[in-house]
Amino acid sequence: MIGFDLSVELEEAGFAIVGVAPTVSKALHLLERHRCDLAVLDVNLGHETSAPIARALMAEGVPFVAVTGYAVDQCPEEFATAPLLSKPFQTSRLVATLRRQLPR
Repeated sequence: MIGFDLSVELEEAGFAIVGVAPTVSKALHLLERHRCDLAVLDVNLGHETSAPIARALMAEGVPFVAVTGYAVDQCPEEFATAPLLSKPFQTSRLVATLRRQLPR
């Protein structure tokens, strides 16, 4: 539900949303079917990390912003160069971070 709520707020901020994926497999499926300019990744998706999604995005040259409730040093190495927001965060902060990541 949080992902859906966040997607609504991001749409209101002017972003086009490809989809919300609660699992790695669903996210990778979305990436196979849709081109995206940037992404928001929750580092932890239930019992798995979104590291495979981060790798797929990096391979395609797609920037992403990571969000997590964990300490930065607990994040997989795939997130080392991505902007990282700690939960809880304000949507306005995420929007500003996403806009800085947009391809020019």
